[in-house]
This record gives sequence, structure tokens and C-alpha cells, in this order.
Amino acid sequence: MLHLKSKWLALLAGSLIATGSALAQDSGPLVDLLVKKGIVTDQEAEELRVDLVKDFVANTSAGKLNLSSSISELKFSGDLRMRYEYNAQVPELATGAAAVANETSRQRFRLRFNTDVLLQKGFSAGFALETGQASDSANQTFTGAADDYGVFVAKAYIGWSPNLNWAFVLGKQKNIMYTTDLRWDADINPQGASEIYKSFLTGKDTFEVRAMQHAMQDNNEQVTGAAHRDAWLFEQQAVYTHWFGKENLSSLIVAAGYSAYNQSVIPTGALNSAAFIGTVRAQNYGTFAGEANLANVNGAGTAFKFYWDSSYNFEASNRAYQVYGLNPALFSKGASAWLAGVGYSYGTGKVMGDYSLKLDYRSVGVAAVDPNMNDSDWGFSKTNQKGFKLALSYNLTDFANFNVTYFDTQIIQQGMTFSLGNLDKSHEVLVDLVVKF
Repeated sequence: MLHLKSKWLALLAGSLIATGSALAQDSGPLVDLLVKKGIVTDQEAEELRVDLVKDFVANTSAGKLNLSSSISELKFSGDLRMRYEYNAQVPELATGAAAVANETSRQRFRLRFNTDVLLQKGFSAGFALETGQASDSANQTFTGAADDYGVFVAKAYIGWSPNLNWAFVLGKQKNIMYTTDLRWDADINPQGASEIYKSFLTGKDTFEVRAMQHAMQDNNEQVTGAAHRDAWLFEQQAVYTHWFGKENLSSLIVAAGYSAYNQSVIPTGALNSAAFIGTVRAQNYGTFAGEANLANVNGAGTAFKFYWDSSYNFEASNRAYQVYGLNPALFSKGASAWLAGVGYSYGTGKVMGDYSLKLDYRSVGVAAVDPNMNDSDWGFSKTNQKGFKLALSYNLTDFANFNVTYFDTQIIQQGMTFSLGNLDKSHEVLVDLVVKF
């Protein structure tokens, strides 16, 4: 067995070095696979990574950077997006829809820059910068007589993966939960701590338990009552992924979860599109999401997807009537939200000519989701709405995408003037040119 391992190590090292530094720098997944198969130990894999980095430093111009010896891999990435945005919102009055729509037309941009570092002994770290301070949007509007724009820290994290089964992260980080934008805006990076346990089952199947402790607000401990407690969101989820055959790319993912806040408040400071400032109590959500992927349905590289998401607030009555102040004689509690969608794609979105389209329909009760977390690019993050969202994407080059997004919503419970549920109807068109680097 020792002789076999030595042969594998020598073959891998020789192949990566012979084929150039680019492949050597991207060797992490291949080394992890050898560990998973039992061909090499964790220690042997670590030594191989160190050797590859040393070769990269010694024999390439890029490797002449004076980097710490603890770094196994350093990755820079980012994107720049130019956007045209048009939207219209018709407010809801107690007597019905307002007579005039509020219309907006503007030109915007977003810049994001990421640095991710893979360190030895299973550690990792990274940070991200972007051009907007609101957690659900990094957009900046071209205005202000050509004034300059600020840059903000969007991620700052430290991670540790002692083996392939466990992963721990501290800081402001990428959202680890399996979800759609029904509940979580894709731009939001939670902050606090997260943990993942991943079990490898038969074939390529996996079962994961994910948990996150999201630090929403640091409050003044000298204040009396619930306002003195820091606001925390706790979310747990079980995710099962099934592959239909060893060489089959079709798969099924199901994810069931539960999330709840402690008894606290968000007194001020939230900049999200429809942020709710006040108590976070009466938000205990049961969630269920998933997707079924059918590969090569119309030839090689094509795929069809059916996906869904749902949320039910077990304390919606308290949230709607006590926190939001709705009249129970006029309005239902709006406890449930659901989304169902389909998608079709050619390629993975990384090569010129790849394209994809997605269409979903959703219904969001007034107390069914957290308004500080849900998507700002559907209904402007408000609840008490139903409607559809269409998204198209085309790869102009390997690194540039042209995207079009459109949504249309209508009110569920008419006559509601509460600020989170007072849109009679709305729609928006987003036209994007995105360059990735």
C-alpha cells in the first residue's frame, strides 16, 4: 500500500508540475479526492500542497510575489456590473390602489473584489470589498455631479476544515444555507459563526447538517428590557443530495430547516430596501426547499431544473397583529410563503455561448419571511405580494455576461397600508452587462 501511495504522489506531483503552474495552483480538489479515496493521508496531501506551492514560487514569475510560507493558495476575483434599471410601484391605500405610480429610471454600477486564502492545516481566510453599504445591494447610482463612490467591507472571515467532513467559519461570510431569494437575498453575507457537517453516502450522495448563528445587532446592555440583548438569528438545516447514477449528472436536492430570533430589537441602522426597524420576536420559521436537475435533456451540456422554496412562520399571529399592528378583523396573519420555478440552461455559464433562463412564481404572506433578509430584486423586498420573476443570461465571452431580469407583483390582501405590505402592484426591468475577473 505504501508503494502504491508513493506512486500516486509521484504521478500527481509530476503531472501538475509538468503541465504548468496554473494547473498546480488549482490542484486542491484533486488532492482532496485522493484523500477521500484513501490513496493518501491528510499529512501526505498537506506535504504535496506545500511542494506544489514551493515549485510555483520558484519557477514562475507570478510566484515571485513575497507571500507567507503558510499560504497554500491565494485567489483574487471580482466582477464589475453596469446596469440600467426601470421600475414602477403603485402604493396601496385603504380604499385601494393609488391613482399614480411611482416610477424610477436610472443607470447604476456595482464593483466587487474578493480575496480568498487557503492556508495550511485546514485553515482559510478572506475578505471582499464592494461599492454599497446596504447588505442586500452593492449598487451605486451614477449621480452627484461625478462625485467619487465609497468602498465597504462585504466579507471578512476565518475558516477551518480539519477534514472533508467538517467546516467552521467565523466572521462576515458567504451564506452557507441552501435557499432561494424567496427568503435570502443573494447579496447578503451573514456575520457570526457557521458550521457544516458533511457525510459521504453511497455513490456521490451526501447528507449535510448546516447551522448558522447570525449576529444581527449589537445593542446597549445598559438599556432595560429586550432592547439590551444583542439580536441573533439562529438557523439550522439538513440537506440531502442524491445523484442518479455514478456517471449521471442528474440530481435531486432537498433541504429542510428551521430559523428563529432571540428576544431582541433592531433599533436603527439597517439600510436594506424594506428593512423593519423594531423587535425581531415572533419570527420562528419552518423552511423546505429543493431542486430536481435533469442533465443533457436536449443534447450534451443542456439541463432542465425544477426548483422550489417555502417558509411558514409558526408565530405569524403575534408577528402580524402585535408587532406589525394589523387589524385581525380585516387581515389574515399571512403565515406562509412559497416559490416554484423552472429553468433551462446550456453550459455552466462560464464559456462564450452559454445561456440560461429561469422563471418562477411566488406568493409571500405579510408575516411569512424576514423583511431584513428577503430579495430586494423582487417586489422591492416587501411582503403581502404575489407574482413572477424572469431571468435571462447569455455569455458574450468566457468572462462577460449579458443579463435581463423582470418581475411583476400584485397585492394579496387589499387595503393594507402597513409599510411592509402596502404595494398594490409593482414591476421592474434590470438590464446588466457583467465582466468577471
